[in-house]
Amino acid sequence: MSTPFVLAVSGPPGSGKTTLSHALSARLGGAPVLSYDAYETVTGWPPERVAAWLADGAPLDAVPVPGLAEDLARLRRGEPVPDRERGGTLRLPRRGPRAAIVLDTLLGRAHPGTGAQIDHLVWLDLPLDVALARKLRSFTEEARRDPSAAPGFLAALDAYLGRYDTLLHPTYALQRERIRPAADQILGAGTLTEHLDAIQSAIQSKLEPILTAASTPTA
Repeated sequence: MSTPFVLAVSGPPGSGKTTLSHALSARLGGAPVLSYDAYETVTGWPPERVAAWLADGAPLDAVPVPGLAEDLARLRRGEPVPDRERGGTLRLPRRGPRAAIVLDTLLGRAHPGTGAQIDHLVWLDLPLDVALARKLRSFTEEARRDPSAAPGFLAALDAYLGRYDTLLHPTYALQRERIRPAADQILGAGTLTEHLDAIQSAIQSKLEPILTAASTPTA
């Protein structure tokens, strides 16, 4: 069996990375999805530590994602790993001569541990104001689903907006500056299906056996 194909999806928060990653998993016959968000600890940093990191040039090798590179390497070797995002276990599908792994990550090829393992990087080129609107919508949707939790979501929203100008927006601008140039494919406005079709077209020759198997109906 050949080394699995690692398909990474990057973009600013709110760009739809997670939705696209799981849709790609289904399109690729149940490919496992590794999520940066399930490993990162930087969101637990106090604001002053984030500010110091930005002042130091925002070195990406200083962003802690313990276990992510190791779990990606294990999956590429065909070993199962814990699913830290949804629970259970992630493993390669048993169909086709070449399996695929989907990596949902903010850091693209710029992260030292995982970047070298990526075969195809997709950048979701969403303007930061649109990404912010989507992020805010996620807060309001959660509050509407559970009105009793609305005060907590309001506090989280207030904290998020309070850090946006000085910490978050500069971080997202740096992400675009550093991650986007190394992308193999840049996708702008479009529907989920259009994005899936565009990615499938771009990687078709490398993953033909998987895509064919995934689209073949079973008895």
